[in-house]
Amino acid sequence: MISVGVPTYNEEKVIGNCISSILKQISKKDEVIVVASGCTDRTAEFVKNISKKDKRVKLLVEKERKGKASALNLILKKAKGEIIVQTDGDVTLEDGAVKNLIKHFSDRKIGAVSGNPVPIIPKNNLFYEWTIMSYKKASSLRIKETREGDFWHLSGYLCAFRKKSLDEVPFAKGAVDAWMGKLILEKGYKLIYEPDAKVFVKTPTTIRDFVNQKARVRAGYFFLARGKGKSPRKMKSEFSYFFPELSKIPLKRWPAFFISAFIYTYSWLRGWYLYKSNKSLNQIWKHIETTKK
Repeated sequence: MISVGVPTYNEEKVIGNCISSILKQISKKDEVIVVASGCTDRTAEFVKNISKKDKRVKLLVEKERKGKASALNLILKKAKGEIIVQTDGDVTLEDGAVKNLIKHFSDRKIGAVSGNPVPIIPKNNLFYEWTIMSYKKASSLRIKETREGDFWHLSGYLCAFRKKSLDEVPFAKGAVDAWMGKLILEKGYKLIYEPDAKVFVKTPTTIRDFVNQKARVRAGYFFLARGKGKSPRKMKSEFSYFFPELSKIPLKRWPAFFISAFIYTYSWLRGWYLYKSNKSLNQIWKHIETTKK
């Protein structure tokens, strides 16, 4: 049996598509557990209506927004499956994604498998080239780390793990997926990346959303480095891609690429500020509106 866990917050416009993409690739014995955390829209109502039509879908409601770690711990507590697939409420799984994740668990040494996020962003958007570059480089890095036996940073957009490999997800103000990877690794399991387990992700299209998303992730990395002594990504290594990638971009798009780089740098600084000032979860974890449409 497989349990699919979906933490969600104010995603009434997209949660239906997410659940539909899951249901058509799991069996009748499997389950989908959706945790609606502090939602102020009709997310819970929509999920409840879906559950009436398909008993595989189960809704859990947190009255207060307590963060992704809290939602994941509810899923861990309620899940009946030995394997838990975790995804987000604002994404769509490609057909076969679940199968491509689950096939690896025939090896008892595998504790978790990460999926492959594929960005969806208009080609004329300011951040198009930067976003495509970032996701491609992240995938290449995951492939390299898996080959070298050093992979541990799971993707929160889509991953799967053995229930017994993770006792509890610690409260974290970001980078919860990376924390999960480290904990599973510390239990003696191996983690790998599966590029064919694709999940389609809408990425930020406004400056405000771009900064808020990147800053919260970077703040999470700083907290992770303080707690575990290691961060999955550093600004210096990421900017090493800049000039090689610039040569692949049409000259007319160079200004957008340079502006994106400047804004991305600011997001790192913003993340550092959020970390150093020890802001609350709600101050760090801003709602990214343009990914919810």
